Amino acid sequence: MRALYNKYLPPYCRWPLLTILVCNMLAYFIPGKLVPLATEPFGLATAWDTALPFCSFFILFYVLAYVQWFGSYIYHCGRNRELCYRMVAASVIAKAICVLFFVLMPTTIQRPEVTGGGVFEWGVWFIYRMDTPVNLFPSIHCLESWMCLRMALRDRPQPRWYIAAQLILTLLVFASTVLIKQHFLVDIAGGVAVAELALLLSGPTGLWRIGERLAHRRKERRAHG
Repeated sequence: MRALYNKYLPPYCRWPLLTILVCNMLAYFIPGKLVPLATEPFGLATAWDTALPFCSFFILFYVLAYVQWFGSYIYHCGRNRELCYRMVAASVIAKAICVLFFVLMPTTIQRPEVTGGGVFEWGVWFIYRMDTPVNLFPSIHCLESWMCLRMALRDRPQPRWYIAAQLILTLLVFASTVLIKQHFLVDIAGGVAVAELALLLSGPTGLWRIGERLAHRRKERRAHG
C-alpha cells in the first residue's frame, strides 16, 4: 500500500497539492470575510444568459468537475515534477487574482426556484444550499477545469482519447455553470483568461522555481539529518 501511495503521490508533489487545495479554500472564504469595496454585488447577465434554459441534468457535469480536478492534479503532478511546480505557482497567482475580483467587483446571480423531486433537482438544490450566489467573476469552476485541460496538453505524451475526454468534460463543465444558473457566460471567459494569465506569469516570474528550491532544501536537510 505504501509503495502504491509513493508511486502516485511521490513526496515532491504532496505539499504542492496541499498548497493548491488551501489556495482554493482561501479564495472561497477570504472574500466573505472582507468588506467589498462596491456598495452591493451586481449581476453580469446578458440577453444570451437570459435566453439559456435552466437544465438540472447538467448538475452531473458540475459535480464531475471535482473528480476531474482531483484526478488530474494527482495524475499529472505525480508524474511530472516541473509541471507540478509550475501548476502550484499558477494556482497561487490565479487565486490571488480571483480574490481581488471578488473583493473589488462582487457579483451575484438570481437563481431560479428548483421544482421537482428528481435526483438532478435535488443535486442543484444541494449546491444552492452549500454555495451562496456570490463571487461569480471569474468562475473558479471553469478556471480549474481549464487548468486540467492545460495540464493534459502540457504533460506529453498522452493518448488522444485522454486529451479528447479532458476537452469534452471541460466544455461540459463550462456549460453546466450557466445551465444550472450558477454563473453568467462572461464568468466562463473570465475563468479561462485568469488561468491563462496565471500560467503566463508563473514562468517569467520564476515563482514556480521556489517550489523546486524548497524541495531541494528539504532533501538536503533529510540527507544531513
